[in-house]
Amino acid sequence: MGVTAGAVRAKVRALEGALGVTLFQALPQGVTPTAEARDLAEGVARGLAALARALAPLGDPPLPLGTLRVLEAALRSGGFATAGEGLGLSPGAVAAQVRRVEDWAGRALFTRHARGVTPAAEALAVLPGLSRALARFDGLAIGAATVRIAALPAVAQLWLMPRLPALRAALPGIAVSVTALERPPEAKRAPYDLALFFAETGGRLLAEDALIPVCAPALAAGLRSAADLIRLPCLSDSSWAGDWRVWAAVVMPGRPVPRGVEHSLYALAVAEAMAGAGVLMGHTALLAGALAEGRLVAPLGPAVPVAKGLRLTRLRPLPRGGAAARVADWLAGPGLSP
Repeated sequence: MGVTAGAVRAKVRALEGALGVTLFQALPQGVTPTAEARDLAEGVARGLAALARALAPLGDPPLPLGTLRVLEAALRSGGFATAGEGLGLSPGAVAAQVRRVEDWAGRALFTRHARGVTPAAEALAVLPGLSRALARFDGLAIGAATVRIAALPAVAQLWLMPRLPALRAALPGIAVSVTALERPPEAKRAPYDLALFFAETGGRLLAEDALIPVCAPALAAGLRSAADLIRLPCLSDSSWAGDWRVWAAVVMPGRPVPRGVEHSLYALAVAEAMAGAGVLMGHTALLAGALAEGRLVAPLGPAVPVAKGLRLTRLRPLPRGGAAARVADWLAGPGLSP
């Protein structure tokens, strides 16, 4: 293979750390695989055999799993843009992976036209078998030395990032990769282990959410009632442009909805509010730490609960005791305020 024994040992240690199991037991003269290692090898062999059968109409041998997952998503969704949304990839990145498969197969698997692409009948014929074969790998966590988390940009910046130093200290040896996405990725087919988004149902509820105006302490003295909002800039985020309307409908019905500066990133709007630039419609799930520390205050009430809470979703079956499962349990644990 052209790989040194030291390199092999390093790869094995990384895999053992990711899975939370021992794969080889030391002997006086070498090593012997454990029962867990044998089970893993059998699962990989079965998955590879299933892939070979599914792709037999197109060619042999199979391509890398990552490329095949992109192909499967493109065939299933019928387009590169839709597949990219579910995987957290650009349409161009999906197209590049599909071209790699087409080069390998020696034929076009999609018809390109002005409005997008259409899967070829020959390609669609392998989709059911390809989906079943890829599903065999979902529970193996092969090579998962890094736990990959997809999160809403505001959640990544304001909730997750402040917790990462404590997470690293609590779980040494586990690396965490964070990708900011505007929409939740599609479960199982996305290249992520965990997702952090606001939703009404599903996953594990980490925090209820509510809307309440927040500002820097210096501005609070001038806010005695909702009517005082007319004198101050009211900040908002383009993704949650309707927050002021929702809060005003409950707290100040019949009065004009406060308006002001709109930012494209909620974290930027939060930074502006802390700097005294105006009053922000706050999400308590994201700003609990800033409110507790006094960097922001909430002079006007009440807080208006919303249906969507911050939820942690497992995007694939996670081996018990593995790296991703341990990160998920830590994030959902008590007393983790930054």
